[in-house]
Amino acid sequence: MGIKSDGTLWAWGHHFPGLGDGSTLRRLFPVQIGSDTDWASVSGGFDHTIGLKTDGTLWAWGRNNDGQLGDGTTTDSLIPSQVGVDTDWVTVSAGMDHNLGYKSDGTLWAWGDNITGEIGDATGIDRLSPVQVIIYINPPQNDSDWNSISAGAKHSFGLKKDGTLWAWGNNSSGQLGNGT
Repeated sequence: MGIKSDGTLWAWGHHFPGLGDGSTLRRLFPVQIGSDTDWASVSGGFDHTIGLKTDGTLWAWGRNNDGQLGDGTTTDSLIPSQVGVDTDWVTVSAGMDHNLGYKSDGTLWAWGDNITGEIGDATGIDRLSPVQVIIYINPPQNDSDWNSISAGAKHSFGLKKDGTLWAWGNNSSGQLGNGT
């Protein structure tokens, strides 16, 4: 996936279940996705993509088996579809089958696969739409000071404005960096 300087969105590669152009064809060269010229950022997951437009809206497309599109369903989408109505998304990061995003108020949100706790809500339940990440320390906190995020395969990272790094989810190979 890529965004040109004119704000158009482009995609290429394997097409299961969709690069966003409405087809299921493999694309060996970049193809424009729609005609919109207001794309701000895009992030590709395993079989899905999420993007932000300049107006702060969130968009998703591709495979949706674990709710990673955030639209409240598990239905795949061959074209970008708006997720909710919020217009305050700042940054998003697509993982294997889950996503992270934070809003202009600094709150962190996650959705999709949660089998290893990668959503960060201490439930292990897949989330079909964005839920706010709660830091489970005593007492639990709905922090609003996130500065940077990254969604991995089955784990997640967040950097706070105070410079502290937080990690959660699968740690089978030590990817959380906590010494275990």
